[in-house]
Amino acid sequence: MTAFLARRLGQALLVLWLMSFVTYGLLVLMPGDPVDLMVAGDPNVTAADVARLKALYGLDRPFLERYGSWLAAALRGDLGYSRLFAAPVTDILAPRLLNSLLLMGLAFALAVAIALPASVFAARNPGSHADRAINLLCFAGISVPPFWLALLLILLFAVTLGLFPASGMATIGDGSPADRAAHLALPVLTLAAASIAQYTRHGRAAMVEVLREDYIRTARAKGAPERAILWRHGFRNALIPLVTIMALDFGALFSGALITETMFAYLGMGKTIYDAVMGNDFNLALVGLLLATAVTLAANIAADIAYGLIDPRIRLTARPRT
Repeated sequence: MTAFLARRLGQALLVLWLMSFVTYGLLVLMPGDPVDLMVAGDPNVTAADVARLKALYGLDRPFLERYGSWLAAALRGDLGYSRLFAAPVTDILAPRLLNSLLLMGLAFALAVAIALPASVFAARNPGSHADRAINLLCFAGISVPPFWLALLLILLFAVTLGLFPASGMATIGDGSPADRAAHLALPVLTLAAASIAQYTRHGRAAMVEVLREDYIRTARAKGAPERAILWRHGFRNALIPLVTIMALDFGALFSGALITETMFAYLGMGKTIYDAVMGNDFNLALVGLLLATAVTLAANIAADIAYGLIDPRIRLTARPRT
């Protein structure tokens, strides 16, 4: 296990380095730079001021030299300064990363809590009215755009019924756990909707396939209780492909969080990255995108570990087969 984790960690660091290089290059290709924006906002800036500022920020150096300087500073813990917020990047991203992880974690937990029992129930009764209804709801959940679902939830639960706040993270002057939970309800439901549909569809397909296996028929022939057959024998084996989908989807929640956080004015990583890109905040956008990559890689490593816990036949080892 230790050797496997060391190898996977090394692969993750390599991917992060490659992503930093590619992302840095893409951001450099964006039109304009911080100095150009300063010049556009202040007509009194002279050509000498522009040259001095470009030299100060290293914008007059070759690409590889600039990237090498940024990488060396990042390895020392200096991730740069945010132009939009006039503060170090770490001070901006740390609380917003926690906000996004809370939002995504709650959405992921809600999706798993609903999708897994629904997928088992649908697979247990294939072709029934309940199975068709679950499939119809899943197709609807996959097809509905997140921004449209967010608008519907705001109109219904915030405007019409007045049950939940329409936006923000907390009421000014309150900020109690109950108030935070009320502000999280609609964003979590919006973000979880597509995941619920996706997990249910994949879980049902995996369970239907597993329930046709010979060992399931053998267990039934031996008189094993149906509940044990479904959950102990069937569900555990159906989890293996589903865990892969969940791991990939957890990383993809960052892209969904961008829309959800913007619709509900939730101060998380998605909205921060969007604001940084639109505002040409180079350092903030770069580090934010790398953090999103790191979360995706961590989710995939967690999925690899879960394989061994779910099915002991899967050995986690760094040694090649002979």
